[in-house]
Amino acid sequence: MSRLSMLLDEFAGRNAMETPQADAEGRFHILVDDVEVACFERFGRLHFVSPLAPVPEAPEDRRAWLQRLLNHALGRMKQSRSTPAVREDGSAFLFGRCEIADVSVQDLESRIEAHVGTLERYRRAMRGADAPGRVRGAAQTVLRP
Repeated sequence: MSRLSMLLDEFAGRNAMETPQADAEGRFHILVDDVEVACFERFGRLHFVSPLAPVPEAPEDRRAWLQRLLNHALGRMKQSRSTPAVREDGSAFLFGRCEIADVSVQDLESRIEAHVGTLERYRRAMRGADAPGRVRGAAQTVLRP
């Protein structure tokens, strides 16, 4: 049994959930506040991945959307352990990681909650809560593709 599977077993017990089982890729999928979080362990690190949103197909919409995503990420990079990314299929996701060696079940719970909270903030920003090109807390810095 891997360190992650033991942590998730204890996490599930504490949260009255079924213990997640690893899929064919070694990822454990859990649902927290209606948010899917895939957890997996690689090279001594614990990783969290959650779907963010589809990237718009129209080039002008895509550009504005990606600009908003990058600006939001820039404004959060000092406070967050999560990073947005876009797959080749056009789907965006939020990716977080940390060292797994000293992670307790309480740490796991806190990090999952932080990941879900960060994801929700990204989703609000990407729905237009922040105007394109503007990031709260980063008034002087704007990235333009």
